[in-house]
Amino acid sequence: MKLIADLTRALCVLGLVVASLAGCVQTKTTPGYARAGDHILIGLGGIVRNAGGTTDLKPGDLTITLTDAGSTAYTLEPRFIFKSYLDYGAYMNSFTLEGSGPGVGLNGMVPYDGSWVVVAPLTLPGQYDMPLPLAVGPASIAVSSTKLTNTADSLEGDLTDIPIEIIAGTSAQDTDFTRQFVGYENTTENFVIAPDDLTGITEVGGAYLVIDYNDDTFFENGVEPLVVPVDHNPYVQLQYNVASNGNGTGSIYVTLSNPAGFKTLATADPNSSFLSDLTVRLVYFSTGTPTQAKANFSLNTSASYYMDANGSEISGLTPVLTHVEDI
Repeated sequence: MKLIADLTRALCVLGLVVASLAGCVQTKTTPGYARAGDHILIGLGGIVRNAGGTTDLKPGDLTITLTDAGSTAYTLEPRFIFKSYLDYGAYMNSFTLEGSGPGVGLNGMVPYDGSWVVVAPLTLPGQYDMPLPLAVGPASIAVSSTKLTNTADSLEGDLTDIPIEIIAGTSAQDTDFTRQFVGYENTTENFVIAPDDLTGITEVGGAYLVIDYNDDTFFENGVEPLVVPVDHNPYVQLQYNVASNGNGTGSIYVTLSNPAGFKTLATADPNSSFLSDLTVRLVYFSTGTPTQAKANFSLNTSASYYMDANGSEISGLTPVLTHVEDI
């Protein structure tokens, strides 16, 4: 048990981006010491565990406040936000499936969960050459969002009080460091398809979806769109087929299933997926605008449905196609 505790603590504390992979709130910023003007990373917790499977977390969803050693509070800009995931064979997944988490102070850990990570500059918002006048010494960062649950277990960080040490001096923006994060963020070239309302639903067997498009010249270099799960749960079974009608229009047929079901976090067994895994992402490749994309794609609602474990359609549960711009 001590080995498990030590390894779990290491996953949640390491001063590297991998600390954010574990599905728990980061215990310290990365790096744990910073100068005014630096950019820091904060692991916000599990995508499923702390964010309920939220498909997209945007800057407007977060409020980040740093209180320095002189008790002065500053608002930090959430400049980059992205997801990160552990390898399927990582210790944290094994510990979670074996039920070791509660014994070492981590409750409600979700197998194969990833984490949301935010990169925040210690500068005036949007002015990366203007370091904040931070007092040297221990400081605290608070992150608030209606999309995040602060679990704050004994072996992880607390979103209301994430420590960082401010050291003397200031730093100029390191563009070689910051530009890498642009590539980690989600593009706006995608839709999500999700249930309209899961209130009262405890188990779903899968889904059958039909997505129509009306102009294949919208696809850059003829690259067809693809449909993928929003998260990395390996028990999600998804197949899709892009079928052209030969006149520029076509349909994408999607089957989503798990023989063990899509269930709530409370009722899921080791082979289940979660209700949040019912959300899938339609990714397209185009130089067109989101408005053009919305005009090109539509969900065939009369042919699309969710099913129970026996394959029967679930009445009253409807899939909805939403462009990420509107989330």
